[in-house]
Amino acid sequence: MNYWNKDKKSTSWNPQKKRTNWNQSLKKSNKPKKIKKSLQYLLVLKKFKNLINYKNIKLLRAFLTKHGKIRSRRKTRIPVQNQRKIAKAIRKARAFKLLPFTCDVKG
Repeated sequence: MNYWNKDKKSTSWNPQKKRTNWNQSLKKSNKPKKIKKSLQYLLVLKKFKNLINYKNIKLLRAFLTKHGKIRSRRKTRIPVQNQRKIAKAIRKARAFKLLPFTCDVKG
C-alpha cells in the first residue's frame, strides 16, 4: 500500500476467493472469430499463394470496391510491392475486358 490508496479498501482480485460458477468461466463460445478487415486481404493473398496474375479474377475482385475502384493500401495493409502488382494486374484485366472499369450500384 502506498500513501495515496491507504484509506481505500483493496478492490483487486483476490486469489483466495472461491469461484462458485466454474462451468460458466471455463466454457468457450462456439462463435466464429471475426477477422480484421486488414488481415482479410493478407489471407486472400495467402490463399492464392501470393501469385498475382491478371487472369486470377477472384483474387483481383477482392481488391476492388463495390464501385469498381482499386482499394487503397491503407485499407488492405499489404506490402507496397504487392499493391503495385495487384494494381497493374487489375489494369491489365480491365484492358482485356476481364474486369469492368466501373460498376453500376443501385440504391
